[in-house]
Amino acid sequence: MDWIAVAALVTALVALLVALAARSKAAGIAQAAADAKTDARRLASGAAEEIEHRVAELRQLLVLVRKGAPLTDEMIRDGQLWFDVTPDEGKQLVVAERVRVLDVRTPQETSTGVIPGALLIPVQELPERLKELPRDGKKTLVYCAGGGRSAAACEMLTKEGFANLHNLTGGMGAWSGPVERR
Repeated sequence: MDWIAVAALVTALVALLVALAARSKAAGIAQAAADAKTDARRLASGAAEEIEHRVAELRQLLVLVRKGAPLTDEMIRDGQLWFDVTPDEGKQLVVAERVRVLDVRTPQETSTGVIPGALLIPVQELPERLKELPRDGKKTLVYCAGGGRSAAACEMLTKEGFANLHNLTGGMGAWSGPVERR
């Protein structure tokens, strides 16, 4: 074999390797473009759902305004569809028996006592146990140990269409009203 043929063969092999590398790179770029397109669709869909949710919240807030509900600046600013009540306000509602009570603490926490008449549904079980909550619009006082989980429960319940929710600020830790042991 002469040197020209060897050089041509080596050049052909190098060209083949370069072509294979370019093809592999192009396939990677094509896959990245497809992934980006899928991500963009997912983000657009999520944004559309979020906008629909926010518009629904605003409509519900407008209904509350029309009914003369005492909305706070925070409720309007944050799209919050539940009311925060102080322990004294919660106590008045419970004593007057004008409210349903929902305790979203764990069984270990509720063993120390609950607000009388409370329905016990830990916050992590709420999605599966929604059927246990009447959708009659009656005021519902929601509480936990400190007020954070009950606010999250109120947020979740409003997304599921529940209304007239009242979050006990400070939770059971701030409660000075009646307590029963179960």
